[in-house]
Amino acid sequence: MRWKLQPPRRQGTWRAATAVAVTLLVTLAAPASAQMETYPNRPIRLIVATAAGGASDIVARTVGQRLSEVWGQQVLVDPRPGANGNVAAQMAAQAAPDGYTLMMGTIGVMAVNRAIYRDIGYDPARDFDPVARLVSFANLLVVHPSLPVHNVREFVEYARARPGLTYGSPGSGGSLHLAMVVLSQMADIRMEHVPYRGAALALTDLMAGHISSAFSDPLVTLPQVQAGRVRALAVSGRNRLQTAPDIPTVAESGFPGYDVSGWLGIVAPRGTPQPIINRLNAALNEIVRQPDTHARLVSQGAEVVTGTPAEFGAFIRSEIERWAKVAAETGMRAE
Repeated sequence: MRWKLQPPRRQGTWRAATAVAVTLLVTLAAPASAQMETYPNRPIRLIVATAAGGASDIVARTVGQRLSEVWGQQVLVDPRPGANGNVAAQMAAQAAPDGYTLMMGTIGVMAVNRAIYRDIGYDPARDFDPVARLVSFANLLVVHPSLPVHNVREFVEYARARPGLTYGSPGSGGSLHLAMVVLSQMADIRMEHVPYRGAALALTDLMAGHISSAFSDPLVTLPQVQAGRVRALAVSGRNRLQTAPDIPTVAESGFPGYDVSGWLGIVAPRGTPQPIINRLNAALNEIVRQPDTHARLVSQGAEVVTGTPAEFGAFIRSEIERWAKVAAETGMRAE
């Protein structure tokens, strides 16, 4: 059997093939390019995983309002509480990846839930693209005024002598719950967790004396501290609050290394075009750096954080690892 050698293709054939390939690439790139040039040309929905009035909702409305002013398109804040944020995350993960549906990512939704729930219905690392980390925030350890304690050491001794002392939080897996879990682990105390459907409800029951303690959002808690309805013992983060510099941190109060700070950042459904993510990131970084927005966030007990989408993604992965380890060590599970 003889092999018949094919004659070499003519130069014109290769040129024609190359021209077709270039035309195809341009055609495929055109929709993305046009989308970027016109983005945004309609309202943007920002899904929030907690009820209205919490830290996530307040930051979302603060940033969303400024983004609306900058881009001339309304940012609609859409609270979708339920299942410790899993309802909102599932909804956001299934949305079209076009930049018109975003979600306010929290420590619970993006890092903790998959370690404490059997099935959350989404994968925070696989189903979302990080856009911009916005703030971190510490919380206040507060007790009912009837408790004879005035610092963390006294609180730990009191709780150690009374196993099952109650504390409240908006639910399993959020920073308010995690702060007490970690303190209990470090101090070797056993406390009873009472989950609520929102931080405001937990604080209300604390003021009424139905529970003994809680970590609570400084924005809504400091006025109650000043009014004498609750007593503040410590701050959960690395640094004291600028708005309440006299309250020490837990680490300063005898537990070095303690640091449980919540955080918030914008994420988008996986597959959102990178140019849109980059544009959102630049706009959000600029917004939180503006003096008026920065001052407003700081007054709410937040610390402004900026960076690239890649840096936010690396941070999320580190948080997933951190809280998976804590859940394994403490046996923490969703209630």
